[in-house]
Amino acid sequence: MQDSYDTLRSILTGAFRVPEDEIRPELTLEQLDLDSLALTELVLVLHERLGVRIDGEYASRTATVGQVAGHLDALRAGA
Repeated sequence: MQDSYDTLRSILTGAFRVPEDEIRPELTLEQLDLDSLALTELVLVLHERLGVRIDGEYASRTATVGQVAGHLDALRAGA
């Protein structure tokens, strides 16, 4: 199983065209220029790829990449 951080990074670079070298765990989704529409799309892509639904607080612009990846790890461990 691919690491959640790597999966998230892959989605951000592929679907949202965020340069890979700009993605760091401490950056917020807002700092990566994801707007509310992009966040909605991110939730859908994560659900399609991983089969999990992330909680609202992790689908906000203030969530960091590391927080989202950690939440994905927790969801996937419980699935």
